[in-house]
Amino acid sequence: MSEVSERLTPALLLMLSALTALVPLATDIYLVAVPTIAEDYGRSLHDVELAVSFFLLGFAAGQVSGGPLSDRFGRRRMVLIGLSIFALGCLGIMLAPTLEYMLAFRVVQALGGGLAVVNSQAIIRDLASGREGAAAMIRVIQVMMIAPLVAPLLGLAILKLAEWHTIFGFLMVYALLLMLLFWKRLPETRAVATGGNPLKNYWTILSDRRVWGYLASVIGAYAAMLSFITASPGIYMGHYGLTENQYPITFACVVLTMVAMSKVNLKMLKKHMPPYLISLGQRLQMVVAAVMLAGILLFPNLPVWALTLMLMAYVGCHGFVVANANASIIEFYPRLAGTAAALSGALGFLSGGLAGGLVSVASDGTPVAMAAMMFGAVVVAYNVRRLVMPVTGQPAEA
Repeated sequence: MSEVSERLTPALLLMLSALTALVPLATDIYLVAVPTIAEDYGRSLHDVELAVSFFLLGFAAGQVSGGPLSDRFGRRRMVLIGLSIFALGCLGIMLAPTLEYMLAFRVVQALGGGLAVVNSQAIIRDLASGREGAAAMIRVIQVMMIAPLVAPLLGLAILKLAEWHTIFGFLMVYALLLMLLFWKRLPETRAVATGGNPLKNYWTILSDRRVWGYLASVIGAYAAMLSFITASPGIYMGHYGLTENQYPITFACVVLTMVAMSKVNLKMLKKHMPPYLISLGQRLQMVVAAVMLAGILLFPNLPVWALTLMLMAYVGCHGFVVANANASIIEFYPRLAGTAAALSGALGFLSGGLAGGLVSVASDGTPVAMAAMMFGAVVVAYNVRRLVMPVTGQPAEA
């Protein structure tokens, strides 16, 4: 194994972006096929939408176990093991005879994804810190954001040429190609193995009040974002009657704003510390969410373009919150980078899975439940962060 470079190279950042893209690909690529899957299994749209929540909950569990294992056994090994389990889950979904079997294999797929993807942030922290680490995470996210832009369109193209099962065949091939790439090109970046009780390591981080505000920000951001992702097929193709061709374009417009705002975030990091940018993003989201919820309640027939514009503004601000909050959390624990990344990611995806499931169950087909969850999530996150920030301080510069 070659020596680890002292800095993050563009090639390594691109590899980490491709690995991180596994999450939006796995959650977004099949959304356009939700009506087809529902018809194939003889179930409702809302039943099939639960596959998103099952994936997110399984992904959170994979991260919880993957972080400590990564700190102890190495980043490279856990990436390869996680991708192999992900690929097996994809195969199981392709062969699933009922929706219940499909949901079970979605959990298997997600567990493997969590084991692998949690290493992206840990590898970055192994090689960079401070503003440099935050900037590297944002660059990874910028490239990774191509996935939710193209995933629904890619899913649509596959659906036009083959059955919906082929979508998961594509994901299996993608994971296997990543395995080959990381096996050949990824050196071990963890400098020192960290042993000890994983539960004790998690408790060490959780009991540190400095990270509470950042964890609350991640939890709120994922609850809001994944509520939108879970509810979007039913809202756009059910409530508004968009076709399978129109939905991916509308979805991509929402995500595109997050890409643009992440570039703004990267430039602003040269002058401002992450806590300031997190606060800025959350304040903007609260205003947009309040207007969106009021508009939906006051105008039941709110035009689809008006809702989409507000979602674009809200989701765009997401780019200010997650990368900065994650970088700040990991900065406190360089020797437990895998565990810290796993805790942040697991709590985020757990909240997203629960919030998305709640929105799916509570939905009456309109955007009300989604908008209410997005508003409530950012209000709670912002106020918790403001409450604890006086005792949290912020990570020191490298």
